[in-house]
Amino acid sequence: MSIALLDHLWQSSLFAFGAWLLALSLSRNAARLRHGIWLAASVKFLIPFSLLAVAGERLRTEAMAGGVPALTAIVQSEISAVLVSPAGFVLPAQGASVSPFGLLGIVWICGFVALIARWYARWHCVRKIVSSATAVATELPIPVMTTTTLREPGVVGIFRPVLLLPAGIDSRLTAQQFQAVLRHEMCHVHRHDNLTAAIHMVVEALYWFFPPVWWIGARMLDERERACDEAVVQSGNDARTYAEGILNVCRAYLPSELPCVSGVSGANLKKRLEAIMKNANVCELSGGRKFLLGLIAFSAVAAPVLFGLATPAAVNAAAAEAKATAPVPAASQAGKIELLPGKRVKLNFHNVEVRSLLQALAAAAQVNMLISDKVTGSVTVNLAETSWEQALTVVLHSQGLVKREKDGIVFVEPASASGGA
Repeated sequence: MSIALLDHLWQSSLFAFGAWLLALSLSRNAARLRHGIWLAASVKFLIPFSLLAVAGERLRTEAMAGGVPALTAIVQSEISAVLVSPAGFVLPAQGASVSPFGLLGIVWICGFVALIARWYARWHCVRKIVSSATAVATELPIPVMTTTTLREPGVVGIFRPVLLLPAGIDSRLTAQQFQAVLRHEMCHVHRHDNLTAAIHMVVEALYWFFPPVWWIGARMLDERERACDEAVVQSGNDARTYAEGILNVCRAYLPSELPCVSGVSGANLKKRLEAIMKNANVCELSGGRKFLLGLIAFSAVAAPVLFGLATPAAVNAAAAEAKATAPVPAASQAGKIELLPGKRVKLNFHNVEVRSLLQALAAAAQVNMLISDKVTGSVTVNLAETSWEQALTVVLHSQGLVKREKDGIVFVEPASASGGA
């Protein structure tokens, strides 16, 4: 496992711990606030702090140069630096032993595929139920369908949600209980709970091996159901009637097996029923607390960017170390490039395209390079530790190429073309 990935995990874990403390301080406030906090902790696993820091450093560099940063390139390069292992995703040659990092990669892939396969199987079952369900006319703003399967009421779909109801549910619940359950499901729709659950499912798939991710998922499920419960009771439904309706649904129907299919029986049922029956007033955030919460959210994003703006040298060093472990472009898979401190490199390529080698050198050293279309051919090179500039000079001279620099960009072209110009 790469150092960059370990850094990302402990930073995200620390962020999750801060989210827990913040949610704890808001325990008397609305559950929707705590759900938003846990959602932010989940999304943090998709956004490394190093990405924001390097973005800040690039902003500073480009601002000084008078240009606009290539944000897409920043995202691609930094995500690859975080996710790849020090050995890279390079298949070993025949007869070569598999490194520990390679074994860890195989284990991760197996876990990832197994989890996705389990979710897909469950989702396929849900889609089969929906395809065989019967549409019914209602006054609700989304399509409603009924099914003969013993599934609890649930919202299926993310961007075009459908409310799936078990046939005959209105005979198992009183009219008031049924209306309260429908209100609960519509809260899921208005809050886009299936979307937020799907986002966290992506996090769980990527970091299935990391227990804090599953802990965050449980907290998100708890708070989203509490948020819907609060909305149902606050809309005027009787708390006791609503709680009895939930119990009747749990007795008669199977719960949803996917977090992105919002039902009514999720989370810790005992605690939910206790909270519903207490019907405690939800404290609204004061103006000062709203300001503090907004400041915390802004700081979580702005601090790494400001760090990159203030300390470009440190960020460049970290990025260089990460780039040393990143794979070279696809066309140069016939070898490898290793970036050492001080922009020193080791090269080992066999019969690789010259353009691909130059692109790999530029990417590893974080240098803007424009290569002429007239640069062609292949080269074999094996250089021990040397400076990046010396390695580039060796490659250029061996191929009859020259370079010139202007505005921080290195232009590479054949010597004949340069002489003619």
